[in-house]
Amino acid sequence: MLVEDNDALRTRTTTILDEDGFDVVSAADAESALDHLTGATSFDLLFSSIGLPGMDGWSLAKRASRLHPTMPILLMTTYAGDVDARPHFLYPGMNLIRKPFTAEEVLGSVRELA
Repeated sequence: MLVEDNDALRTRTTTILDEDGFDVVSAADAESALDHLTGATSFDLLFSSIGLPGMDGWSLAKRASRLHPTMPILLMTTYAGDVDARPHFLYPGMNLIRKPFTAEEVLGSVRELA
């Protein structure tokens, strides 16, 4: 499940993942993603932007974890600040990738978790 509000980045990232053999379901906001996550039996990964309109990606990740407790989560952000210095920001099974990212970086991060 890919969640990104920027249409161009969502399309580009979906293409990168599709071309590498991943089956991608995408959404432009957290509410749409939750609709998919609620109706699904499982997803291999939640890959979400933190800065989403409405419900942010961090809140989405917490709700998604309750629906699918073993699903890994990859969060993306343009501003990570001192996230690495805040040990409780990322839970086990959660990683962070900084935008902009290359195709190789996103594929490596997704493969590591999926």
